[in-house]
Amino acid sequence: AGLRVGRTSLRPRAVDAAAAGPRKDDRRLHTDAFPSQPTRGWRILRVFSNIDPAGEPRVWQIGESFEAYARRWVAKTRRMAPLEAWLLHRLGITKSRRSEYDAVMLALHDHAKLDDAYQATAPRREMRFPAASSWVVFTDAVVHAAVSGRYALEQTFYVPPSSLACEAVSPLRILERLTVRPLC
Repeated sequence: AGLRVGRTSLRPRAVDAAAAGPRKDDRRLHTDAFPSQPTRGWRILRVFSNIDPAGEPRVWQIGESFEAYARRWVAKTRRMAPLEAWLLHRLGITKSRRSEYDAVMLALHDHAKLDDAYQATAPRREMRFPAASSWVVFTDAVVHAAVSGRYALEQTFYVPPSSLACEAVSPLRILERLTVRPLC
């Protein structure tokens, strides 16, 4: 199987106006994991375009490597309860059954976003994307935060692990190595 097309979205509002609590605050460093959209190890590849009509840049912060990020919290993640994935899917909370990988990725996302000390001290560097520019990111592996900008277009794609040139460095394989168990 090949590339699967995901959501397309327009973000016309300023980044700082979009936060609705720390879990949804994209100004906080995180990797992407979607509570209702399990990926089962497929990579999240996103194409962003800054279409700001006033010519303002979109500013991101890029954090540490995925492996360093995962090592911070992987021991605090829990295994899913028996029937948890089935129940979430049957109740319509998830679009498909959540895997152990999805549960770990969601836990990492939440631990990062909710940890004020991490947010204050984590290593990061600034990336400025000028108006009329586009960038492509595996947002499940790149620790990132959108700190300013408006009028961004986003297109999400899902890439199967078997299509990767180096599957060993994917979040799935890194997390399997850190947890010492298969996650999908």
